[in-house]
Amino acid sequence: MSILIQRTHATALVVACLLAGCGDKAAKPESHEETKEPEVSGVTFKEGRGLKFLPETAVAIGLKTAPVEERAVPRSLPVTAQVLDPGPPALLSVTVAVSDADRLEKTAINDAKLVRIDRTTAATTGLADLTLSVDRSGLTAGEYVPLTLTDKEASPVVAVPKSAVLRSAAGVFVYAVSGDHLVRTPVKTGAENDAFVEITDGLYSGDIIVTTPVEQLWLIELRAVKGGAGCGC
Repeated sequence: MSILIQRTHATALVVACLLAGCGDKAAKPESHEETKEPEVSGVTFKEGRGLKFLPETAVAIGLKTAPVEERAVPRSLPVTAQVLDPGPPALLSVTVAVSDADRLEKTAINDAKLVRIDRTTAATTGLADLTLSVDRSGLTAGEYVPLTLTDKEASPVVAVPKSAVLRSAAGVFVYAVSGDHLVRTPVKTGAENDAFVEITDGLYSGDIIVTTPVEQLWLIELRAVKGGAGCGC
């Protein structure tokens, strides 16, 4: 009886692993054949070519793609400012990186006017203090208020939806469509706002990229590379 129970538990464990998507890779030794693509839950991966999904698997995970376009991406900088004088107009103080202060000095921003930049401690801290004028009422001296400093104008640049950008310990990537595969592609980014991110290197206008779900693709790729390791079985 005890042997039968042990066999039953073992069978249940194997079934659970298969249902969890571990597949044959969890049960077979890793193949060292370069031409064979390890399959993980309806997805194949080949080094240098990327991920390839069965149509039904792509639908199941909500895979969506879109062309890379050129568009204006006004840079946005969310900050928390302290009210110096409630005005109106109100005067606010905020500390930002020197690079942001240098940019704001040359760029008009929405809903605020740059009055002064103090770079006294910039050499040691890398920070600068800004004094801003804003047309707001009902503020109290000393209170802290959220503020978003957004450029008034921006020239068209190569840009992708923010959801398409994968930021990981290995770098910044997008998944680009290459034939019937999805290739994780390193990119460099520039200006960004709540919706879009400028791509300064790695993509061209007209390229097709995955807009969602990039984090899930990254996890699938990691599991495929590791041959199913970490599936919990």
